[in-house]
Parts: sequence; C-alpha cells; structure tokens
Amino acid sequence: MNYKTPDFPNRLEIELVSDCNLKCTYCPRHYVNELIGYMNIDLFKKIIDEAEKHPDTILVLHRRGESMMHPNFNYMLNYVAGKFKEVQMATNCTFLNSNKFEAIVNGLSFISFSIDSPDNFNNTRVPAKYNSVEKKINLFLEYNNGRVKTQVSMVKTANTLESACDEFRSIWGGKVDIVRIYEEHSSDGDFGSLLNPREIRKPCVMPIYEMLIYDNGLVARCNHDWDSDGMGDVTKNSLSKIWMNSKYIDLREQHISQHLVDPVCSKCDSWYPEIGNQDTGIKIENE
Repeated sequence: MNYKTPDFPNRLEIELVSDCNLKCTYCPRHYVNELIGYMNIDLFKKIIDEAEKHPDTILVLHRRGESMMHPNFNYMLNYVAGKFKEVQMATNCTFLNSNKFEAIVNGLSFISFSIDSPDNFNNTRVPAKYNSVEKKINLFLEYNNGRVKTQVSMVKTANTLESACDEFRSIWGGKVDIVRIYEEHSSDGDFGSLLNPREIRKPCVMPIYEMLIYDNGLVARCNHDWDSDGMGDVTKNSLSKIWMNSKYIDLREQHISQHLVDPVCSKCDSWYPEIGNQDTGIKIENE
C-alpha cells in the first residue's frame, strides 16, 4: 500500500460537541474527565474557511459527543453546504427533529443513526427510549426521500445475542442504505482495545490521511485518543502547518516502520488498515 502523505488531510473530523446527553453502558467516556465542550463558532468557521480550499476532503462533523446538541447546529451545517465532496455525521438521534431536517439535507451527504436493537436499547443507551428514537428516524427518512445517504449502526458487546443482531438487520435493512454492526471497543477504559484483538498488526493510516480536531481546537492522534495532549492546536496554527509538523511526521514513521513507541498507538488494537475502514464489524449495504 502507498503510504504517501497528502498535502492536506483526505478526511477531516471536527468535533462540534464533546458533551453528550446519554450514558451508554459501553461508552469509554466513563473513564475520562468530564467532557462538556461546545466548539466556538468562530473557531469552526476558521477551520472550514481553510479546509474548503481542499473540496475533495471528506468532512466529518462528530466525535465524542452529540453534535445536534450544539445551539448553532443548523448554522454550522448550512455553512459547510456545497463546499466539500462529502460531509458526514453520526448521531444518537435524541435531538433529531423536524427543525433540523432541512439543514441536514442541505449540509450532509451521509448520516449515521447510532442505535441498538429493541431488546438492548433501553438498557444500553440510558436514558433514551427506543420507541421515541425509532419514530424520529422514520420521520426523517420520510422527509429525506433518499437525498442523504443513511446508515443505522449498533454495537455488539460480549452480551449481545445473535438474535438481537438478526432483529436489527430485519428492522432496518429495507429502510436505510447501510446497516452496520460494530464490535465493542474501549469500554474497559483501555482506549482502542477490541473484544477480539487482531493478531497481525498493520500500519494504521489515521495519522497519514486523517485529522481529528476536538471542540477546544486540539488535534488528536485519532478517535481513540480521548485524553489527547495534542498533535497541535488550531487556535494557534493553521491546519496545514499542524499536518506537516514534527509530531505528525514522527508518528507516521512509527506506523509505517511498525516500530511503535507512542503511548497511545502502541497499545491500540483498533487500527485502520485503510482510510475510513476500521476492518471490524459487519456491514450490509442495500443495492
């Protein structure tokens, strides 16, 4: 595989909100300091204004929290509309309502609804209720009418029965474009850990092709770097300058050479062998 670093990230993740209204039982946020941040709108615009010079970049508007909680959510989606090849987001759906539908269709090309099977939902995604979330998704799907690509996803834990996975596929298979079942990770506080670690290590492409910016402007190694000490700070430097700084160069060399000494990456099982592919879970894509 060619590990040549592009001049600008192929994929740019921006965390609009680190706060979350749910306490999902398998979420690693239980093991970190309280996360209650909301990205400053001026910082968001600064990031987008630089990134839009690279319209082929895939923009992702979520990470540790629930993006729809941001008071300027609709404005943010309208601000990115038409500026990038792809704009993606995941949501727990609890703040999904008709007031956001137009902005979602206008600003996003892909949305993922993070839910669970009816049997598991009310026990794992506390305090959300399955019937309420299912209704919100169905209302959006009717409004959307195929304009934005849609996915539903669930997390398969050590206690998830295969019958629950089958039920999940059956409910959503004909309604959305993609049904995905992810393997639980990091729920024990060991970030990047999988229930079934892979034996053969490959270079992770996250620091080579992707950049993640947290709500406070710090750039993390990847989505498993929850307590990041920062690869850089976009409140002080441009994205391009951070992307080519010595921290990034050193981390890339560690991954490509497979001589990992980085304290986060060296312990991670959940590395990405290619961009956008964690190589875990089950994906069903409707034709």
